[in-house]
Amino acid sequence: MITRQEFKVHSVFRDPGIPDGERTDYTVLVEGRPGRLDLSGVTTRERDGYFSVIEARAVGGDFEMTVCQRFRRIEAVLHAESYCAESRSGGIVVSREEGRFLGVEHLQFGGLITPFPANVMPLLGGLILLRGLDFTEGVEESVNLWLAYSVHVPLSARIEQCATIEVPAGRVRCRQVRLRPRLPQLNTMADKVIGGFLPPAVAHFEVAEPHRLVRFSFPVGPMPWDPRAVLELSK
Repeated sequence: MITRQEFKVHSVFRDPGIPDGERTDYTVLVEGRPGRLDLSGVTTRERDGYFSVIEARAVGGDFEMTVCQRFRRIEAVLHAESYCAESRSGGIVVSREEGRFLGVEHLQFGGLITPFPANVMPLLGGLILLRGLDFTEGVEESVNLWLAYSVHVPLSARIEQCATIEVPAGRVRCRQVRLRPRLPQLNTMADKVIGGFLPPAVAHFEVAEPHRLVRFSFPVGPMPWDPRAVLELSK
């Protein structure tokens, strides 16, 4: 068991107070492409955090995916603890991937064996962790998006204006959050130029606690002309 004394890493993710058994349902569409992905998640409260199970399936297809994630609460903030995903096609397992992030060291990109960086977040972990941001307009935080194995990409999460968003679940008052890749190894000017070229992702979180994700628009590729996918709260 990891104690507070053994693990002292800064986290920008506050505990949003998600109720036990909360269920959220989303649809995912890619602009200009047929087909739809339905995604549902159930979050269970635990003594020291949350456990989340997400199920996704292609409507009219045979693709399915299950993602199980655990989030640890340490001194009122959350950390991604573990991640396990399995994808299936026609009932046949296509891939499995797992990651553990707390209290461990790992062979990082570049050859060093070190702990994962602070604020590391699996992609679907954002459904929980990003709800704990400080939603004060103008605040900007740095998070690390974990992709696979030891690959993680630094992201800037900037809190922007409020807006009323209409999604299949209804009209919801939201706070906009802009996510874009950061390249801290470059100088400030180069980071701004390249960051301006790479398309950002834009998320909308409900203003009211516990700040459910209502809409998420993100690029499916790294170039500005790549289509965007849109995830929306359906019920």
